[in-house]
Amino acid sequence: MMKKEIVIGFFLLLTPLLGFAQDGNQAKGNTSFGIKAGWIQSDLFGKHLDQWAVDGKTDKQNSFFVGISVSNLVGKHFALRHELFYQQYGAGFDRELEEDVVIDAQLKMKGLRINPISPTFKWGGLEIYAGPYINVLLESSITALDENGNKYKDYEIFGTGPEDTEDYKYLQKMDYGFVAGIDYIFKKRFSIGAYYSRGFAPIFDNANSYGLESTPGIKTLKIYNESYGVSLGLQF
Repeated sequence: MMKKEIVIGFFLLLTPLLGFAQDGNQAKGNTSFGIKAGWIQSDLFGKHLDQWAVDGKTDKQNSFFVGISVSNLVGKHFALRHELFYQQYGAGFDRELEEDVVIDAQLKMKGLRINPISPTFKWGGLEIYAGPYINVLLESSITALDENGNKYKDYEIFGTGPEDTEDYKYLQKMDYGFVAGIDYIFKKRFSIGAYYSRGFAPIFDNANSYGLESTPGIKTLKIYNESYGVSLGLQF
């Protein structure tokens, strides 16, 4: 059921972008379409990281993203940008499985991120933009130990819905936040860019159902996604 919902969500997110691209064919240059790919450095942040990682410390994870971008020119120096990306992200940390058993672990996630509408300032080839984002989680894993003490990727952290989230931590399937970035488009239509994104939704499903042992009275597990990225692109 969850995979079906994700596929439906993907097409719901993709449809507006295809519509903007089609409108661009009729707009005589007012709409541009592009593809992007690049490097992403992701991490986790939040006041309750110590409930997840030993000493609350995490290591940034390097991965990649790829996707499409559509920009609608609505004024001489103003445009509206719409983007859809496939991305891999997460973080590394020391994970305490039980008393005196600590392993070097990684939380790895794969998702579809849509920037539905980002107001963009344009000056020559320079473009500066900011706006909201929504991310749909497609897959996730965390480093664990089997009964023989060997490391493996545990995919159960993704969760399938019926689990008791008051006793087990499963990842939120939808993340949202804001993204801000800058691109420079060269005359030959190649582009370079950089962006920053910060999540506002806790990464765990039903994060407000977890009692925090070290902070009695606080019910919400406040851990969020964060990432930086650089890209290369081609405009059409």
